[in-house]
Amino acid sequence: MTEKRITVYDATPADCRITAKVLIECFDRAGIEAVVSEFTAYEDFIYDFRDNYYDIAFVGIGSMLDLEAARGIRGLDENCPLFLISNITEYALEGFRINALDYIIKPVTIQRISEAVTRAGSVF
Repeated sequence: MTEKRITVYDATPADCRITAKVLIECFDRAGIEAVVSEFTAYEDFIYDFRDNYYDIAFVGIGSMLDLEAARGIRGLDENCPLFLISNITEYALEGFRINALDYIIKPVTIQRISEAVTRAGSVF
């Protein structure tokens, strides 16, 4: 079984946990072990991303600070598959400007995460 290292940032702890659970279930169904790191503090997320390698990043977007987290990832690794998650559609255009692969509307589901990650190509 191939292991994927995934990082999740969402300033809302409950949403961060839900996304992590859905990701683990999605990858488990695909026969891929997923190690998911969860962050609810912007600074912790950026520092960890700078110091560690991740195969995939998911960023919950609810404010401009959250978009800064996504921009921070791009500044550190322009090739890491980046997915944005939000219940606010107004940030979608900015998400694509920073080269996010998809903009997932909350609530996240296994089907929607699977579709998004499959589009990333080599992830599955």
